Amino acid sequence: MNTFSVSRLALAFAFGVTLTACSSTPPDQQPSTQEAPGTASRPILTAGEAKNFVQARYFTTMDQNAAPWSPSPISVPAKPDFVVGPAGTQGVTHTTIQAAVDAAITRHSSSRVYIAVMPGEYQGTVYVPAAPGSITVYGTGEKAGDVKIGLAIDSEIAPNDWRRLVNPAGKYMPGKPAWYMFDSCQSKRTATVGVMCSAVFWSQNNGLQLQNLTIENNLGDSVDAGNHQAVALRNDGDQVQLNNVNILGRQNTFFVTNSGVQNKLQNDRITRTLVTNSYLEGDVDIVSGRGAVVFDNTDFRVVNSRTQQEGYVFAPATQANLFYGFLATNSRFTASGDGVAQLGRSLDVVGNTNGQVVIRDSVINEGFNSAKPWADAAVSKRPFSGNTGAKNDKGETERNLNDTNFNRMWEYNNRGVGSYVVAEPKQ
Repeated sequence: MNTFSVSRLALAFAFGVTLTACSSTPPDQQPSTQEAPGTASRPILTAGEAKNFVQARYFTTMDQNAAPWSPSPISVPAKPDFVVGPAGTQGVTHTTIQAAVDAAITRHSSSRVYIAVMPGEYQGTVYVPAAPGSITVYGTGEKAGDVKIGLAIDSEIAPNDWRRLVNPAGKYMPGKPAWYMFDSCQSKRTATVGVMCSAVFWSQNNGLQLQNLTIENNLGDSVDAGNHQAVALRNDGDQVQLNNVNILGRQNTFFVTNSGVQNKLQNDRITRTLVTNSYLEGDVDIVSGRGAVVFDNTDFRVVNSRTQQEGYVFAPATQANLFYGFLATNSRFTASGDGVAQLGRSLDVVGNTNGQVVIRDSVINEGFNSAKPWADAAVSKRPFSGNTGAKNDKGETERNLNDTNFNRMWEYNNRGVGSYVVAEPKQ
């Protein structure tokens, strides 16, 4: 049960937060108190505006005449194409996930290929290249934690050190399907390998499906208090689905880009991802990058054991000419501490970006900063400014939700202590 500390209650009343008095109902189960238009620090959508921020809108394409992507739930066959598990086990075809992925790609099939993974810990990277067909990788355990894919990869290590870490015994070799992915990183002439190459699981496969497994960059707190990007899952593919997946790390845990096979960002490509019934954990920019991603019934947990000073869930680098970035619905946001974490910030690392996020119908706990739930932009330090619009003759709020003079980070119908709208001091 969420509880108030005395200091937080005093702060809430001082800033004019409306609280439900004398109620035994936990805050996360009470009706939402969020009212449009909110404040410049915490803009809130109206019911009419919120109708635009649903899954179908996020899954449109750049082709206005094409139908939106409408994904169906992931289903797996009684008999998979490949099985990963311990050597000698009945039915096992490969002892590593990468070997099974390589075998699936070399089939050159346009049909979906299914890879079942038996419970166990699988240390090392997994690269899923672009291909004519799509791949489904799923754990056969009772829960997502029964299959663990992990490695500690730091974006700050040198390319030579990275090469030795991720490619033991010639795991990636010329002629193998994922060689081009490995080569794009190992051939870098920079001091560090960078965030784009720090992923444990990296996919460029359109239609990829992941289910019932855990992916972890377990660099954790083993370095220092500095910024060490360490991606668990990087996705460059379109029409990708994740269900019942744990994605664990610290900085840039889940990195979504619109990169092509040259490992470079593209301005003419949208990548769409659906995440359901899953769990994401990290501290700085847990979900970051380009792409349209919808999270449904998903848990986000900010752990501040490394940075202590900051924590952000979302860091979108949505192109300014695109209306949709990240959407979280029917989800839960949890942070330890008292008002330390923030819901997100725009990632202004490339030109013409204005990160877009909507969090709706979700629960936000007391670990988030109610007075300033959204942070200033990364890199550019652009101050957060929410659009509160203006009232028309009917008393209705009117505003352009894609006005480039404002941030595009919104909420609707959220509840919990961390969802309260704090009245801004009068000038």
